[in-house]
Amino acid sequence: MESDPLMTVTEVANRLRLTPSSWRERVAEGTAPPPDEPDADRPAHRKRPRWRRSTVDAWGEQQRAQRRTRSNAHDDA
Repeated sequence: MESDPLMTVTEVANRLRLTPSSWRERVAEGTAPPPDEPDADRPAHRKRPRWRRSTVDAWGEQQRAQRRTRSNAHDDA
């Protein structure tokens, strides 16, 4: 078993407790990390981009930290 496996859109969404469409939207907006394996050699409608679990976990932690910072700033106001 690979220690840092590649994850599909659905697997990433499940890990982050999002819907797959929410994850796709964030990727399209540029607010989520680009795929570690973009699957660039396939036509757009057949692409299956994948992200390393470490990439997803780092992004998720960054998002949680930002929410904590915003929450603390709101509490101080």
